[in-house]
Amino acid sequence: MTVPPPRPTAVGVAAICLAATTFALGAVLLSGAVLAVSAAAAFLVVACRYAAARHLGDFAVERSLPRRARAGESFPLETRLDPGRRFPAGAELRFTDPLAPAVRGRRIETAPGAPTALRCTGLAHRRGHLPRQRWALASTWPLGLFLTERQGEFRDDHSTLVLPKPWMPPRLRSRLERLSEESADQPFESSDPLAEFRLLREFRPGDPVRGLHWPASLRSGRLQFAETEPPRPRPPRCGLFLHSYEAPGTVIVPEAWERILRVAAGLISHFRHEGATLVLSLEAGKVARLREPGDFVEALDDLALLRRRPSSCLAAIFSRHDGAGESGKDVFAGCDEVFVLGDSALADWETAARERFPRCTCYDSKNLSTRPAPGLRLRSRAAIA
Repeated sequence: MTVPPPRPTAVGVAAICLAATTFALGAVLLSGAVLAVSAAAAFLVVACRYAAARHLGDFAVERSLPRRARAGESFPLETRLDPGRRFPAGAELRFTDPLAPAVRGRRIETAPGAPTALRCTGLAHRRGHLPRQRWALASTWPLGLFLTERQGEFRDDHSTLVLPKPWMPPRLRSRLERLSEESADQPFESSDPLAEFRLLREFRPGDPVRGLHWPASLRSGRLQFAETEPPRPRPPRCGLFLHSYEAPGTVIVPEAWERILRVAAGLISHFRHEGATLVLSLEAGKVARLREPGDFVEALDDLALLRRRPSSCLAAIFSRHDGAGESGKDVFAGCDEVFVLGDSALADWETAARERFPRCTCYDSKNLSTRPAPGLRLRSRAAIA
């Protein structure tokens, strides 16, 4: 923990000047009373300096954070301040947590030996592991003559992973709604007459004989038919293919990659909510089939830590061997739709993507957003060569 020496405040500077002036005046006048007053003032300043340097020496800060958070969204956190034994009763200090906007220079009263709990909300703007930050304390005890500042590391109980904030553009949402409507006409399978039924009704011409409920029919004297639950619509089987193609002389926009990751997070969250299976490829050569909720959670974690690895070869990006499973078959072949996301211009790679995936929807960061593009940085051909 960094321990800078106390600095005199404006009141402290005035007290030091008053003590020095009184001493000089007593020396000139040879007055014992004036010299005694100057000595008492000097003793008071030195005592306050000594107390100010020690009263924050045992201060410790612990913080409880969630396991996961979303970039740009607030999340709850609890901070426990332990002042230690040296902290005087009734003293005030200012506490700053760089993660919590509401706790920046906040005035806090603590008691010696009694931890104080602060419940507030934190905010992180960048995905990935939450970086280590330092808390800051500021106190003018005693008498406001000196400013004492302390900094130190938080004692976090665990690290926090910041996930990309899901983003579902209107165009993409409309496409997903159309896929759901198309899948509603394709049920899993026909109803099983021997399955658990939800109601009994009289037998109608055309009903299968296997669906007759004989115990109820014998009791009522009429043929009773056990009607089962109607077949559920089959959710669409979709795939998500994420890539970063960088053609020579292309325009590099770092924000485009982050925007595409947000769209990917929105798609993963959507299919997790729908309970559908998702074939996912976040990096070249790595394909996963997401079925269980835990699979989607791991995919979002991988997305939060994903680094941009651009490639200038379309054949390597859209290689058919990348989607081959253990049996050697293309796992994307059974998908009703494959969403292909890239951070470069759509015209540079859409043709190659449609050759790889016959049924696909291609998006880049520009055709998903109507916002103005951020500042651009040109990359010359010579630098690529």
